[in-house]
Amino acid sequence: MKKFFENCFLFASLCLFFLCFLGAEAGASTPFRDIRWIHAERAASFMSTRQQANQVLMTGIDGNRSFSPYLYRHFKGTVPGAVLLFGYNIGGSPPQVRSFLEDCSKAFIQIGSSAPVIFAIDHEGGDVFRTRGVTAFLPSARKVASSMTTAEAEKLYSSAGKELADLGIKFNLAPVFESDADSSSFLGSRIFSTDPQTAASYAAAAVRGFQSAGVMCAVKHFPGNTGEDPHSSLPVVNASFRECEDKYFNPFRIVLEENPAAVLVSHAVFSAVDSLPFCLSKKGVTGILRSSLGFTGLVLTDDISMDALSKAGWEEDAAAVAALAAGCDMVMTSSTEIKKIAGAIAAEAGKNAEFAHRLEEAAARVIYLKMKAGIMDYPGIYGKE
Repeated sequence: MKKFFENCFLFASLCLFFLCFLGAEAGASTPFRDIRWIHAERAASFMSTRQQANQVLMTGIDGNRSFSPYLYRHFKGTVPGAVLLFGYNIGGSPPQVRSFLEDCSKAFIQIGSSAPVIFAIDHEGGDVFRTRGVTAFLPSARKVASSMTTAEAEKLYSSAGKELADLGIKFNLAPVFESDADSSSFLGSRIFSTDPQTAASYAAAAVRGFQSAGVMCAVKHFPGNTGEDPHSSLPVVNASFRECEDKYFNPFRIVLEENPAAVLVSHAVFSAVDSLPFCLSKKGVTGILRSSLGFTGLVLTDDISMDALSKAGWEEDAAAVAALAAGCDMVMTSSTEIKKIAGAIAAEAGKNAEFAHRLEEAAARVIYLKMKAGIMDYPGIYGKE
């Protein structure tokens, strides 16, 4: 019996060593300890290059009652991995919203989607409140931080998450975690506080609350912005690397400890890091967010159709390829030219083996998020586009 326990101890020790070795080899880039990640990788590997290119796109949709006939043509061959909802997509009652999203899901399957589409929304509260009239009012981040404890905030966001999940919305592009006073000039009440510690505490509470309700969070906008609105111009942060670490990068660590499913990266240029917009910078996304901060979840771009990129000379298809190469996993676009964007991604994968590997990993992260959200089961894909 003693020998048996000694053998068991030796086996357990070897297993622990093997896991640590794998962790050292894999680094912080993949959530390898979760069995769902293995299934996600397998599912992505069975997809065609074009299906992978489709999976990494997030775009919008028209309507709020049913899937319009013309949308069959629009999405044929290019069913995105995610659909971002706006106020005009939210009907007058919870049943209408649920019915619309169910109709869309069925239509995407009929078109031949390779995986379920996840529905996303900006559910921040205050001025950014797309589900007005359908869910309970959600106060702004600033109001929450000034009138509630973090425990009360977590409870509030958990309740809000349950309402979203009940509608069929399982991905929330929130909370906003920026504390810089410059960012607050255009974000206003969307940020919890200009004090980094306070902002981090409440953003962490929001992540815990929403994700406890089964709604995945994308903390935004890493690593920050300036007082300029990226919808109309390219923000540039001219600070030393040490200042960037202290003021922008390191405060995110507190929120990342709560394991948000995703991080949404900004278009801002951090000149101490790179001359490129952050979402297009491998030094930024892979070097800082992945390697330095150890984030293993999904990395999502802000809308690549914003003027911040177009006025800097970036066409949407080129920006999408650059973002994926930099380490982003999903590309958000409000453009209707999704076929062109997906085609450019697939074409780059066809001639660049390193990019093809990066695309497959990105698609796997999208699938992994869907598995965590409970909208996709093992073993993987269920159709052909």
